[in-house]
This record gives sequence, C-alpha cells and structure tokens, in this order.
Amino acid sequence: MPLQCPLFLITMSAQVLKQLTELKQIYRDQYFNFTPDQQQKYTDLLNRRREIVKNWHDNDRVATSSKPVKKEVK
Repeated sequence: MPLQCPLFLITMSAQVLKQLTELKQIYRDQYFNFTPDQQQKYTDLLNRRREIVKNWHDNDRVATSSKPVKKEVK
C-alpha cells in the first residue's frame, strides 16, 4: 500500500509507534509473554513501521551525514 502524503506518513508513524510502545508495556506486565493475538498485532505493527521507514529511505526523507570527516593528528 504505497503512501505518498508526508503528513499522513508522520501521523501514521506516530500512531504505530504509540501502539508498539503500549504492546511492549503489556508484554512486560504479562511476564514477558504475548497472547497469540497480541503477537500477531505486534508483528503487523512492526512490519508496518519497517514499511514506513523504508519509504522514508526510498524518498530521501532521512537525514544522513555527507561523508566522515577525518581529523589529522599533529
């Protein structure tokens, strides 16, 4: 599902991160065990997050350094 609107991607990303954080807290509260439904939801959200970040990389929306700066030792 290709998404083009940057604002929509940012909003979607924030929602996905919030849901992932909530599931991680539930995971901790349940003695580090997910129910099968929770595991499926976590996997789906994680894949969605990866898709969003990959889209950012593909569209050059991720800040990267130009090249490493080498300092000479005197």
